[in-house]
Amino acid sequence: MSYQNLYMKNKTIIPQSLLELFEFYKNSIMSNPAKPTISDFKVCESSAEYIILNTKKSAKNFNELLFEYIDNANISDVKLYKKADIDKRLFSKIRSSNEYHPSFGTVTLLALALELTSVQYEELLNSASYSLPQNSYVNITLKYCFDNEMYNINEVNDLLFAVSGKVIKEL
Repeated sequence: MSYQNLYMKNKTIIPQSLLELFEFYKNSIMSNPAKPTISDFKVCESSAEYIILNTKKSAKNFNELLFEYIDNANISDVKLYKKADIDKRLFSKIRSSNEYHPSFGTVTLLALALELTSVQYEELLNSASYSLPQNSYVNITLKYCFDNEMYNINEVNDLLFAVSGKVIKEL
């Protein structure tokens, strides 16, 4: 099946290399292997679907790893939460509680704002008990963005919306 005819919302152009990734992972994405159409694909974005069950927890918890990345990036808290487009109260909760469990979308926004590598992004996700399996358009698109150092949140949101009809905060 060719993905070149994917419906694109808001005139966002889906890069050919991302379409090729969809083609590569199509067996993982497809819900109905017989005569697939675009409506046969399922996009799984809810946070509950990303939770890792029965796997090893990261050596560092989310809070420790996040603030290590913040220190390495040499960015102020204010600049980070503004760049990540998250509320300062939410960031304060993350800062003050080692036990705070962020949403998948919040982890993704922070990773984009910190301009993490793909490996660092997956480590941060794992530290918050999430993973990034290559079985949905959203996951493949996010991996593509980090692999290609695409850190502009608006651009990532446009691409995600074109692919799935959702933006990062809805994940």
